[in-house]
Amino acid sequence: MLSTNAAFSSRGAYRLLLGSTSPDDSGAPIWKTRVPNKVKVFAWLFFKNRLSTRENLHRKNVQPVATCSRCGAHTESWRHVFIQCHCIDDLWHRLGIDMERVQLTDTAIPKEYLPPAAARAAVPCPRPQLLRFEETTIMATTAPPADDDLPECPVCLSPFDAVSAVPRVLPCGHSLCGPCIAALPPASAASSAAGSSIRCPLCSQCVPFSRALGPSSLPKNLALIALLPSPPRSAASHIPTATAPPPLPLPLHAAHSRLLSRFRYAVLPESASPLRSAATPTRLAFGSLDSDLGAPWFCARGRPVSLLSIETHPSEGGPPTEQEAVFYRPSHAARVLAALGALSDAAREELAGLIASSARLARRVCRVYGVWMAPDAPPLWMVSERHPRSAALLLEEEMINREETVIGIGFVAMEACEAIMSLHGEDLVLGCLGLDCFCLDHFGHCLLDLNQTLALCRRIQAGASAHDIGAFIAPEVAAVLADKLQRKDHDFDGLIGCSSDVWSLGCVLVALLTRDEELVAGWNSEALYDDWEKEVVTRLDASLLGTQLESLAAIIASCLRYDPKCRPEVADVWKCIRGLLMKSCDVAVVPDDIVTHKSLRCVLLGELSSMFADSCSVESDDKTQLSQGAVENSLNQDDGSNGGFLNNRGNDLSGINGQQSAGVVKSSTLLGHRDCVTGLTIGAGLLFSSSYDKTINVWSLQDFSHIQCLKGHEHKITAIVAVDNDNSSLCISGDSGSGIFVWHVDSTLKEEPLNKWYEHNDWLFRGINCLAVSETGYLYTGSRDKSIKAWSLEDYSLRCTMTGHKSTVSCLVVASGILYSGSWDGTIRSWWLTDHTPLSVLEDDTAGSIAPVLSISTEGNFVASSYENGYFKIWKNDVLVKSEKLQNGAIYAVKLSGKWLYTGGWDKVINIQELLEVESEIELQDIASITCDSIITSILSWDERLIVGLSSRDIMVYHKAS
Repeated sequence: MLSTNAAFSSRGAYRLLLGSTSPDDSGAPIWKTRVPNKVKVFAWLFFKNRLSTRENLHRKNVQPVATCSRCGAHTESWRHVFIQCHCIDDLWHRLGIDMERVQLTDTAIPKEYLPPAAARAAVPCPRPQLLRFEETTIMATTAPPADDDLPECPVCLSPFDAVSAVPRVLPCGHSLCGPCIAALPPASAASSAAGSSIRCPLCSQCVPFSRALGPSSLPKNLALIALLPSPPRSAASHIPTATAPPPLPLPLHAAHSRLLSRFRYAVLPESASPLRSAATPTRLAFGSLDSDLGAPWFCARGRPVSLLSIETHPSEGGPPTEQEAVFYRPSHAARVLAALGALSDAAREELAGLIASSARLARRVCRVYGVWMAPDAPPLWMVSERHPRSAALLLEEEMINREETVIGIGFVAMEACEAIMSLHGEDLVLGCLGLDCFCLDHFGHCLLDLNQTLALCRRIQAGASAHDIGAFIAPEVAAVLADKLQRKDHDFDGLIGCSSDVWSLGCVLVALLTRDEELVAGWNSEALYDDWEKEVVTRLDASLLGTQLESLAAIIASCLRYDPKCRPEVADVWKCIRGLLMKSCDVAVVPDDIVTHKSLRCVLLGELSSMFADSCSVESDDKTQLSQGAVENSLNQDDGSNGGFLNNRGNDLSGINGQQSAGVVKSSTLLGHRDCVTGLTIGAGLLFSSSYDKTINVWSLQDFSHIQCLKGHEHKITAIVAVDNDNSSLCISGDSGSGIFVWHVDSTLKEEPLNKWYEHNDWLFRGINCLAVSETGYLYTGSRDKSIKAWSLEDYSLRCTMTGHKSTVSCLVVASGILYSGSWDGTIRSWWLTDHTPLSVLEDDTAGSIAPVLSISTEGNFVASSYENGYFKIWKNDVLVKSEKLQNGAIYAVKLSGKWLYTGGWDKVINIQELLEVESEIELQDIASITCDSIITSILSWDERLIVGLSSRDIMVYHKAS
């Protein structure tokens, strides 16, 4: 056919044969449907009645008969095949469609697509366009499909989604859904055995793929995911219910809104439900948290807590009256704030001060989480952290080794001094103490329990005898308590101060060291005080005679002097205990909690201690006991703890030179460097340590003796790694001047390096931050230029440069044929070792969680990483499964060895945790902690030994006693 320009075109011929110049748009809904192409073609043939049914084949003289091949009773038309044949009923029944309620509506069909009139009269052939259900109870309408097609997988033609068909990017750049990638065959027989590569079905390019990690190891196509619609709302949410919705909480009162700004992070949620046992105003209630608490508490469900009742006005905080319950229901926060508003200003300020102080002193006192109120009735409860093991239980333990027992009590006493000094730094004076006021956590560290202290103060205010309840009250405090007028007017400035707590602390130390609580509570008047003091000093000298703490008796005796001005400071007691335990003549650094006190607040004479003084009767028994259920709960909580305070206390001997033991853990100190230790590695049966002093020390792993010192670097050594090959062993080090030194490790240990070169000449990017070696013979370096370089260990030439990070590359690790790199940009990238192509990016998009990656460790399919903000994260198969803030400062070292996780950094504490998989969930169980004298820079686990590098130039080796 000739067009307007007298040229023949197939389009014009096609339109001439059809007899129409307008295109056929009747099948547009089918071709816009989001289904695979084969389904679209089948629907189009069904729509045009072009399926190869026996009716159509018989009309074309292909089949001799038109009878149905399944039932043999009717003509095999499209209607019979899909609807009328009884053989198809079972299929519709399984799909949940009742075909008796389905009716096909005939609509207009273009005449050119209709069969002849005779055939149409015998066999109706309407176009099956609409399925109409004969149901009138529920009417639902569906929105028409969007004009723009959603992105779909080019292999299976199924639309992408964010759950089951996530678009993943292959190294070649094409995106397929996860199920299609998993179903692709290996590229070759060799790769089939190794399971390391597949062939892209779009470009036929061979790309690396780890079948062990699966499609989740490939990065997501975020651009395609952004085009996907949000999941539709459930249809059930649109169906109205017959029941009326519950009343909504009313807004807070204006006065309560002002309180909310002060107690915003001190009101526990109602779901916590910690109350388990009954309590009286002068005794504690015990329980555990019923739900996980997020920020700012970060408490797990089941955490044991203690509850102290706080007096409230009868009309405040209670449940609404029966008349109001229909339309008014105050929220949990409103009820708690109403109860807080009913307190006096002094009580409210004291409560807020204790909560804030406990949060700042979380490692020295049991943290007060906040306040909580039961949904049924008052009172208001102050909820605090609880550790079931009281210091009083130390008196009941059997003394097996007298020296070790005294040393263990010495560590408890030193931490008790730190707790008292911390409170004095918060301008708080306790006024009285008892053994039950101190508790031991599951690591064996001593903490001060503020709830127990307040309960003890209330019993004293209620008139209980100090001797009967085991309270240690200084003479000047007892004089103030005896003068009711002076106590009522709060006229005790200058009479009660830090020296009063020194006296009470001295009594606690005497009771622990002599194992006799009755001895300390024996004085009751000034006339007998001198005789009592002489008896206590005599018993104390006898208890410490011949022990490491023998000299401690003199300063404890000075704590018990009658005149407050003659007593020492708490810091002096702490210095004495530390000096005796560490056997060091160095000047001890006192914790920086001592400040000049402008005004002190006494807890014993405060509002929280005296609010029940007039209404409570004195209880007869002498100790506050846990209920039977609480005791059983406490035992269950402590089943995972290991050993006692003597076992864990040995971990605190990290600063002692030479081999020391405490309990079942021993420690040794390796001295050889003159500056901060920056790296540890093991190779050829030797331990190598690098330092800022530009040297590498070599140690024997048999007895940890020093063998040799390797010198040659002109700059600070920042990274070190060892290589064990069949032919030889190498030690490779990198420094801050971009120098890379290779040392040959053999029996001679030559002082000259085998080879050396420099990565950068540009001063802006100078410096090697990390090193890693693969089994394929490559050395990988990470530096400030945001790249990773691969060097051949055969000729030491640069073979490849990998880019992708947006900041300095800080750490590298090789595992299972994959190179993991961490950067200051907060991401971890993985690379194939075969061709150095990128695999995936591990990052946490949570707001506020982006921080520089400082260390990486791998074990199996787990990747553990530590960050500058104190977080550590665990990834399993490139999926984030655990993120937790473990320390306040940066975590410089993380080591994952088997199921054990070791972390350490700025806080000078090594946390030892066990990695548990419970029903596909990852849990971390605290095992122990090791307190060091300085910042931890590197951690190495070898042969049941923990080797730790410190910024104080020391190397600590911890191991179990044989």
